[in-house]
Amino acid sequence: MAVSRNLPPLSSVRSFEAAARHRSFTLAAEELAVTQGAVSLQVRKLESFLGKKLFVRQSRRVELTQAGAQYYEACRRLLGDLEDATSRLRSRDRGEILIVNTLPTIGQLWLMPRLADFTAAHPHIEVRVVTDIRPLDMQADGVDVAIRVGPLAGRRYPRHLPGIDLTLVQRWDGICADYLFDDALVPVMSRRLLEQGGPIDTLDDMLDFPLIHTASRPHAWRDWLHALGATLPPQRNCADYGHFYVALRAAQEHKGIALIPEVLIDGYPGRNELVVPWRPRPALKSAGEYYLLTHGAWAERAAIAAFRGWVLREAAASAAATVGAHEDTASGRDAASRQDATPAPDATPAGDACASISRAHARAQNESFAAAARLP
Repeated sequence: MAVSRNLPPLSSVRSFEAAARHRSFTLAAEELAVTQGAVSLQVRKLESFLGKKLFVRQSRRVELTQAGAQYYEACRRLLGDLEDATSRLRSRDRGEILIVNTLPTIGQLWLMPRLADFTAAHPHIEVRVVTDIRPLDMQADGVDVAIRVGPLAGRRYPRHLPGIDLTLVQRWDGICADYLFDDALVPVMSRRLLEQGGPIDTLDDMLDFPLIHTASRPHAWRDWLHALGATLPPQRNCADYGHFYVALRAAQEHKGIALIPEVLIDGYPGRNELVVPWRPRPALKSAGEYYLLTHGAWAERAAIAAFRGWVLREAAASAAATVGAHEDTASGRDAASRQDATPAPDATPAGDACASISRAHARAQNESFAAAARLP
């Protein structure tokens, strides 16, 4: 007599694992290409099947219960093993699998539109993209390369620069960090809203419009305005949006002005309906940058080296295109005068070996992260 396995529905497990990994039903829905309601329904089905609460719903995010945290670890391992086995069986040859971990919006709007060029040039490399906003743990998460934004370990940033509420990695030991591009926030609004309420010639003009806030950078407007010598005005009927993609959509729908990393704008599908109504001169960079992260122990693997070289070339092209666009609209201003006083970190040439973060900086960053983790 066959024994029936007492297993939960796979669709519910996938929804739970994505929501637990992102600590967000919205980001899980984006990853799975379903609605937030569909994710919520699948999680409720799984909770009913288990007879346990897996999440504590809070106003802006969800947190795992103790049972949820234990179940998530099991689901993460099992789905990872299933994914690996599936990839091996589906592969037509014995090409390499490259696991790329990226923040959701930079992955969707910058990496994915370009990735077809890499896979066409390297058909033997199977690229698997996963998204996450947590501090990276490369070895524990089984990640080959990652794209993250945040302050670099050991680098001192001027206090007036807008902060980034994200941590690059949990532990810097052995991690290689290649500079990709600056995190420069710019205001974005719909052309129609600007036509209806404009013109915007000064910062004060812009602050007459509703401001769109992003939950992943809750202090972005406050810090950005403070760096410009202004104060965040009292806002009425302003909503927080979960991440930059949703904030861009809100701006496109004429709901106000969003503050967005400039590197994300060109890849947004509705970019032709959007406009940057005003930008500071010189450009205002954040206290952190976008980096490609690898581990020195396997940085020389052929697939990783090929991907790293390609990403660095694409990042350089993106930065050059952004500078060129600024020069075209600057009415003859000297481009050098617009550069921030704090230079960007040097990018390691694509053909060279990646240099690891120094041990002293690694220890300092590890101690800082451990101290933060102990806070209530």
